[in-house]
Amino acid sequence: AVVSTQSGHYGRDTNYILSMNSNLLQQHAAFKKQAKNTSAKPIKQTTSRPSEPSKKRFKPDTKSVSNNPNTFKWLKLCVDRLRRRYQKERKPVGIDDLIKMIGLDLDPHEKAWLFGALKENPKVNFERDKEKLSFKPTYPIHNKDDLLNILRQHYDNGMGGLLESDVRECILKPDEVIEELKTETLLKSVVRSDKQVVLFYRDTSVESQVGEEFKELWNTISVKEISEQDIENYLKRVGIATMEGYGLKKAATKKKPNKRKRNVKMLNSHLDSKMLKEFD
Repeated sequence: AVVSTQSGHYGRDTNYILSMNSNLLQQHAAFKKQAKNTSAKPIKQTTSRPSEPSKKRFKPDTKSVSNNPNTFKWLKLCVDRLRRRYQKERKPVGIDDLIKMIGLDLDPHEKAWLFGALKENPKVNFERDKEKLSFKPTYPIHNKDDLLNILRQHYDNGMGGLLESDVRECILKPDEVIEELKTETLLKSVVRSDKQVVLFYRDTSVESQVGEEFKELWNTISVKEISEQDIENYLKRVGIATMEGYGLKKAATKKKPNKRKRNVKMLNSHLDSKMLKEFD
């Protein structure tokens, strides 16, 4: 009975093992079939590159460059080149192209100094977003019509005239433009005491013609023997008011009396009177 029980138990274990083996064989066969149908993709091998050393940021030595005697010459050449470019074409330019146009041979430190000096120059306009430079004139004048419009605006608003030097830096051929406006009686020039030429708009509607007889009569009257005070007194007598403070009056200078210095010889001036004694 015992043997039969053991044999029955052994038989059940064997059947269970065989059923498990058959299941495993079926799973293994399905896996091989699936692996055969799917195409194997090659695996890329990634090779690790050695880390590159970080580049150091360039720090220009502008202090040493500022001691270079050629810095003013570089700056002047660049501003003049930008001015001529503005007169022909109003397009900004980069610092590298500007240096090539002039033909300068600069190292990185000198280039950095020049770029910084141009950005701070009042005659240079710097476009920060494009990192480009252009000439900055005093007035936005491009041709004869622009000049005439600005002169008329200054005349209407009581702003005076324009310096001829400021106009010359805007227009390519300023002499021709100025002469054309003069011949059209639209412009007149005045030379100041400092020899600066000022351009004004000429309003012919307020100009009055003076007869030749009046001019001759005016030129024949001589006032050399009459002082300004006599003229002012005469105008007051006939009831004509004069402008106060007109002209320059020299202030009377008082002469200081000359103090005569007496030549007195001082002897033993270093001795005190208490130290001196009389001896018989």
